[in-house]
Amino acid sequence: MILIPQRLFEDKHVKVILRDGNTAILTKSLNQPIVNRQGYISNHVISIVLAGEQHIRTYDEELIKVYPNELLFIPRGLYYVSDLMPTGGNFRSLLFYFDDDVIHSFLANSKVTSFGKEEAPTYLKLGAVPMMNVFAETLLQIYDNQVVRDRQLLRLKLLEMLHLVNTLVPEQQLADFLFRLTLPKKRRIKELMEKNYDKPLKIEDYAYLSGRSISSFRRDFKTFYQTTPQQWLKDRRLDKAIQLLSEQELSVSSLAYEVGYENTSYFIKEFKKKVGQSPKQYILSNRQKP
Repeated sequence: MILIPQRLFEDKHVKVILRDGNTAILTKSLNQPIVNRQGYISNHVISIVLAGEQHIRTYDEELIKVYPNELLFIPRGLYYVSDLMPTGGNFRSLLFYFDDDVIHSFLANSKVTSFGKEEAPTYLKLGAVPMMNVFAETLLQIYDNQVVRDRQLLRLKLLEMLHLVNTLVPEQQLADFLFRLTLPKKRRIKELMEKNYDKPLKIEDYAYLSGRSISSFRRDFKTFYQTTPQQWLKDRRLDKAIQLLSEQELSVSSLAYEVGYENTSYFIKEFKKKVGQSPKQYILSNRQKP
Protein backbone atom coordinates (compact mmCIF):
# COMPACT_ATOMS: atom_id res chain seq x y z
CA MET A 1 0.00 0.00 0.00
CA ILE A 2 1.43 3.37 -0.99
CA LEU A 3 0.25 6.83 0.00
CA ILE A 4 -0.50 9.01 -3.04
CA PRO A 5 0.90 11.53 -3.99
CA GLN A 6 3.56 11.37 -1.25
CA ARG A 7 5.28 8.25 -2.60
CA LEU A 8 5.19 9.51 -6.18
CA PHE A 9 7.71 12.23 -5.39
CA GLU A 10 10.31 9.46 -4.92
CA ASP A 11 9.23 7.41 -7.96
CA LYS A 12 11.82 7.22 -10.76
CA HIS A 13 9.00 7.19 -13.34
CA VAL A 14 7.54 10.47 -12.07
CA LYS A 15 8.68 14.01 -12.78
CA VAL A 16 7.53 16.98 -10.69
CA ILE A 17 6.30 19.88 -12.82
CA LEU A 18 5.04 22.19 -10.06
CA ARG A 19 4.79 21.40 -6.36
CA ASP A 20 3.84 22.91 -3.02
CA GLY A 21 3.78 20.19 -0.36
CA ASN A 22 1.31 17.52 -1.47
CA THR A 23 -0.37 19.88 -3.93
CA ALA A 24 1.36 19.22 -7.22
CA ILE A 25 1.34 18.72 -10.96
CA LEU A 26 3.25 15.60 -11.98
CA THR A 27 3.90 13.61 -15.11
CA LYS A 28 4.40 9.84 -15.17
CA SER A 29 6.09 7.95 -18.01
CA LEU A 30 6.57 4.17 -18.38
CA ASN A 31 7.77 1.77 -21.03
CA GLN A 32 6.93 -1.38 -19.02
CA PRO A 33 3.61 -2.29 -17.36
CA ILE A 34 3.09 -1.79 -13.63
CA VAL A 35 0.30 -4.01 -12.28
CA ASN A 36 -1.47 -4.51 -8.96
CA ARG A 37 -0.11 -1.32 -7.43
CA GLN A 38 -2.19 -0.61 -4.32
CA GLY A 39 -2.63 2.94 -3.16
CA TYR A 40 -4.51 5.29 -0.85
CA ILE A 41 -5.20 8.72 -2.32
CA SER A 42 -4.65 11.47 0.25
CA ASN A 43 -5.30 14.44 -2.08
CA HIS A 44 -7.91 14.87 -4.81
CA VAL A 45 -6.52 14.06 -8.24
CA ILE A 46 -7.46 14.63 -11.87
CA SER A 47 -5.47 12.46 -14.25
CA ILE A 48 -5.16 12.87 -18.01
CA VAL A 49 -3.92 9.77 -19.82
CA LEU A 50 -1.79 10.95 -22.73
CA ALA A 51 -0.69 7.50 -23.94
CA GLY A 52 -1.44 3.91 -22.90
CA GLU A 53 -4.20 2.69 -20.60
CA GLN A 54 -4.91 2.73 -16.88
CA HIS A 55 -7.18 0.22 -15.15
CA ILE A 56 -8.28 0.95 -11.59
CA ARG A 57 -10.07 -1.48 -9.29
CA THR A 58 -11.59 0.11 -6.19
CA TYR A 59 -12.22 -1.66 -2.90
CA ASP A 60 -15.92 -1.40 -3.71
CA GLU A 61 -15.18 -3.74 -6.64
CA GLU A 62 -15.64 -1.12 -9.35
CA LEU A 63 -13.43 -1.34 -12.46
CA ILE A 64 -12.48 1.94 -14.13
CA LYS A 65 -10.75 1.89 -17.51
CA VAL A 66 -9.08 5.08 -18.73
CA TYR A 67 -7.87 5.50 -22.31
CA PRO A 68 -5.86 8.25 -24.11
CA ASN A 69 -7.31 11.77 -23.86
CA GLU A 70 -9.71 10.69 -21.08
CA LEU A 71 -9.90 12.46 -17.74
CA LEU A 72 -10.58 10.86 -14.39
CA PHE A 73 -11.32 12.68 -11.14
CA ILE A 74 -10.76 10.67 -7.95
CA PRO A 75 -11.50 12.34 -4.59
CA ARG A 76 -9.12 11.78 -1.72
CA GLY A 77 -9.79 8.82 0.55
CA LEU A 78 -10.13 6.15 -2.14
CA TYR A 79 -8.31 2.82 -1.97
CA TYR A 80 -7.50 1.30 -5.28
CA VAL A 81 -5.45 -1.25 -7.19
CA SER A 82 -4.02 0.16 -10.41
CA ASP A 83 -2.57 -1.29 -13.60
CA LEU A 84 -0.61 1.03 -15.90
CA MET A 85 -0.25 -0.44 -19.38
CA PRO A 86 1.87 1.10 -22.13
CA THR A 87 0.63 0.80 -25.69
CA GLY A 88 3.24 0.95 -28.43
CA GLY A 89 5.86 0.89 -25.67
CA ASN A 90 4.67 4.01 -23.90
CA PHE A 91 2.44 5.06 -20.99
CA ARG A 92 2.20 8.73 -20.13
CA SER A 93 -0.11 10.68 -17.88
CA LEU A 94 -0.39 14.13 -16.34
CA LEU A 95 -1.60 14.27 -12.73
CA PHE A 96 -3.09 17.26 -10.88
CA TYR A 97 -3.20 16.85 -7.09
CA PHE A 98 -5.06 19.49 -5.07
CA ASP A 99 -6.81 20.07 -1.76
CA ASP A 100 -10.19 21.43 -0.63
CA ASP A 101 -8.95 25.04 -0.69
CA VAL A 102 -8.51 24.84 -4.46
CA ILE A 103 -12.02 23.39 -4.82
CA HIS A 104 -13.51 26.18 -2.70
CA SER A 105 -11.70 28.84 -4.76
CA PHE A 106 -12.98 27.27 -7.97
CA LEU A 107 -16.58 27.08 -6.74
CA ALA A 108 -16.47 30.65 -5.42
CA ASN A 109 -15.70 31.86 -8.94
CA SER A 110 -17.94 29.42 -10.80
CA LYS A 111 -20.90 30.87 -12.66
CA VAL A 112 -23.04 27.78 -12.08
CA THR A 113 -26.06 28.76 -9.98
CA SER A 114 -27.66 25.36 -9.27
CA PHE A 115 -26.18 22.06 -8.20
CA GLY A 116 -27.36 18.55 -7.50
CA LYS A 117 -27.50 17.79 -3.79
CA GLU A 118 -27.37 14.01 -3.81
CA GLU A 119 -24.21 12.33 -2.54
CA ALA A 120 -21.24 12.55 -4.89
CA PRO A 121 -20.23 9.30 -6.61
CA THR A 122 -16.95 7.56 -5.83
CA TYR A 123 -15.26 9.06 -8.89
CA LEU A 124 -16.01 11.10 -12.01
CA LYS A 125 -14.86 9.92 -15.43
CA LEU A 126 -15.09 12.72 -17.96
CA GLY A 127 -14.30 10.73 -21.09
CA ALA A 128 -12.21 12.00 -23.98
CA VAL A 129 -11.59 15.76 -23.92
CA PRO A 130 -9.11 16.40 -26.77
CA MET A 131 -8.65 20.08 -25.89
CA MET A 132 -7.28 19.02 -22.48
CA ASN A 133 -4.60 17.05 -24.29
CA VAL A 134 -3.52 20.31 -25.94
CA PHE A 135 -3.54 22.02 -22.53
CA ALA A 136 -1.46 19.20 -21.05
CA GLU A 137 1.14 19.25 -23.82
CA THR A 138 1.43 23.05 -23.63
CA LEU A 139 1.91 22.88 -19.86
CA LEU A 140 4.64 20.28 -20.26
CA GLN A 141 6.41 22.28 -22.97
CA ILE A 142 6.57 25.35 -20.73
CA TYR A 143 7.43 23.77 -17.37
CA ASP A 144 8.87 20.32 -18.05
CA ASN A 145 12.50 21.42 -18.08
CA GLN A 146 12.26 23.89 -15.21
CA VAL A 147 12.12 23.49 -11.46
CA VAL A 148 9.46 26.04 -10.49
CA ARG A 149 8.19 26.08 -6.92
CA ASP A 150 6.03 29.19 -6.99
CA ARG A 151 2.97 28.50 -4.83
CA GLN A 152 0.73 31.05 -6.53
CA LEU A 153 1.67 29.85 -10.00
CA LEU A 154 0.79 26.27 -9.08
CA ARG A 155 -2.55 27.38 -7.67
CA LEU A 156 -3.32 29.39 -10.80
CA LYS A 157 -2.54 26.44 -13.08
CA LEU A 158 -4.76 24.13 -11.00
CA LEU A 159 -7.64 26.63 -11.12
CA GLU A 160 -7.10 27.15 -14.85
CA MET A 161 -7.29 23.39 -15.35
CA LEU A 162 -10.54 23.09 -13.35
CA HIS A 163 -12.23 26.00 -15.15
CA LEU A 164 -11.14 24.69 -18.54
CA VAL A 165 -12.43 21.19 -17.85
CA ASN A 166 -15.70 22.58 -16.55
CA THR A 167 -16.34 24.50 -19.77
CA LEU A 168 -15.46 21.52 -21.99
CA VAL A 169 -17.63 18.83 -20.38
CA PRO A 170 -21.45 18.79 -20.71
CA GLU A 171 -23.78 20.46 -18.23
CA GLN A 172 -21.06 21.68 -15.89
CA GLN A 173 -20.39 18.12 -14.73
CA LEU A 174 -17.22 19.02 -12.88
CA ALA A 175 -18.64 21.97 -10.93
CA ASP A 176 -21.66 19.90 -9.91
CA PHE A 177 -19.44 17.01 -8.79
CA LEU A 178 -17.11 19.26 -6.81
CA PHE A 179 -20.00 21.00 -5.09
CA ARG A 180 -21.51 17.69 -4.01
CA LEU A 181 -18.09 16.55 -2.87
CA THR A 182 -17.95 19.45 -0.39
CA LEU A 183 -21.34 18.65 1.17
CA PRO A 184 -21.01 17.27 4.70
CA LYS A 185 -21.67 13.53 4.76
CA LYS A 186 -21.27 10.67 7.16
CA ARG A 187 -20.62 7.07 6.29
CA ARG A 188 -21.84 4.18 8.41
CA ILE A 189 -19.01 3.23 10.76
CA LYS A 190 -19.85 -0.47 10.72
CA GLU A 191 -19.81 -0.68 6.93
CA LEU A 192 -16.56 1.28 6.72
CA MET A 193 -14.73 -0.75 9.37
CA GLU A 194 -15.88 -4.19 8.25
CA LYS A 195 -14.64 -3.48 4.72
CA ASN A 196 -11.39 -1.78 5.67
CA TYR A 197 -10.15 -3.01 9.07
CA ASP A 198 -7.34 -4.97 7.39
CA LYS A 199 -5.94 -1.95 5.53
CA PRO A 200 -2.82 -0.19 6.87
CA LEU A 201 -4.65 2.91 8.07
CA LYS A 202 -4.47 5.16 11.09
CA ILE A 203 -7.40 6.22 13.24
CA GLU A 204 -7.41 9.65 11.61
CA ASP A 205 -7.73 7.98 8.20
CA TYR A 206 -10.81 6.04 9.29
CA ALA A 207 -12.24 9.21 10.82
CA TYR A 208 -11.79 11.09 7.56
CA LEU A 209 -13.32 8.28 5.49
CA SER A 210 -16.33 8.20 7.80
CA GLY A 211 -16.90 11.96 7.38
CA ARG A 212 -16.16 12.73 11.04
CA SER A 213 -13.61 14.55 13.12
CA ILE A 214 -11.27 12.27 15.09
CA SER A 215 -13.07 13.02 18.36
CA SER A 216 -16.52 12.41 16.83
CA PHE A 217 -15.29 9.19 15.25
CA ARG A 218 -13.92 7.90 18.55
CA ARG A 219 -17.15 8.79 20.34
CA ASP A 220 -19.46 7.25 17.71
CA PHE A 221 -17.24 4.19 17.40
CA LYS A 222 -17.31 3.51 21.14
CA THR A 223 -21.09 3.94 21.23
CA PHE A 224 -21.44 1.34 18.49
CA TYR A 225 -18.75 -1.19 19.43
CA GLN A 226 -18.39 -0.60 23.19
CA THR A 227 -14.61 -0.36 22.85
CA THR A 228 -11.96 1.91 21.38
CA PRO A 229 -11.05 1.90 17.67
CA GLN A 230 -7.47 0.88 18.52
CA GLN A 231 -8.51 -2.16 20.54
CA TRP A 232 -11.15 -3.25 18.03
CA LEU A 233 -8.70 -2.98 15.12
CA LYS A 234 -6.05 -4.94 16.99
CA ASP A 235 -8.49 -7.73 17.84
CA ARG A 236 -9.94 -7.96 14.33
CA ARG A 237 -6.58 -7.90 12.60
CA LEU A 238 -5.05 -10.54 14.85
CA ASP A 239 -8.15 -12.75 14.60
CA LYS A 240 -7.83 -12.59 10.83
CA ALA A 241 -4.12 -13.45 11.08
CA ILE A 242 -4.93 -16.58 13.08
CA GLN A 243 -7.63 -17.54 10.58
CA LEU A 244 -5.26 -17.07 7.63
CA LEU A 245 -2.60 -19.22 9.27
CA SER A 246 -5.13 -22.03 9.64
CA GLU A 247 -6.04 -21.83 5.94
CA GLN A 248 -2.79 -21.24 4.05
CA GLU A 249 0.97 -20.94 4.29
CA LEU A 250 2.23 -17.36 4.41
CA SER A 251 5.49 -15.71 5.33
CA VAL A 252 5.32 -13.58 8.45
CA SER A 253 5.82 -10.38 6.44
CA SER A 254 3.07 -11.36 3.98
CA LEU A 255 0.77 -12.22 6.86
CA ALA A 256 1.39 -8.87 8.53
CA TYR A 257 0.64 -7.05 5.28
CA GLU A 258 -2.56 -9.05 4.70
CA VAL A 259 -4.02 -7.90 8.01
CA GLY A 260 -3.01 -4.24 7.89
CA TYR A 261 0.39 -4.12 9.61
CA GLU A 262 3.16 -2.34 7.71
CA ASN A 263 5.65 -2.92 10.54
CA THR A 264 6.34 -6.68 10.72
CA SER A 265 8.21 -6.47 14.04
CA TYR A 266 5.29 -4.71 15.67
CA PHE A 267 2.89 -7.30 14.24
CA ILE A 268 4.98 -10.15 15.72
CA LYS A 269 4.98 -8.40 19.10
CA GLU A 270 1.17 -7.93 19.10
CA PHE A 271 0.57 -11.48 17.83
CA LYS A 272 2.69 -12.93 20.63
CA LYS A 273 0.79 -10.88 23.23
CA LYS A 274 -2.51 -12.31 22.03
CA VAL A 275 -1.55 -15.91 21.27
CA GLY A 276 1.41 -16.50 23.58
CA GLN A 277 3.58 -17.51 20.61
CA SER A 278 5.24 -15.80 17.70
CA PRO A 279 3.65 -16.43 14.29
CA LYS A 280 6.46 -18.87 13.38
CA GLN A 281 6.03 -20.76 16.65
CA TYR A 282 2.28 -20.85 16.08
CA ILE A 283 2.75 -22.27 12.58
CA LEU A 284 5.18 -24.97 13.81
CA SER A 285 3.01 -25.98 16.75
CA ASN A 286 -0.06 -26.35 14.51
CA ARG A 287 1.87 -28.40 11.96
CA GLN A 288 2.80 -30.88 14.66
CA LYS A 289 -0.82 -31.48 15.68
CA PRO A 290 -2.33 -34.76 14.35
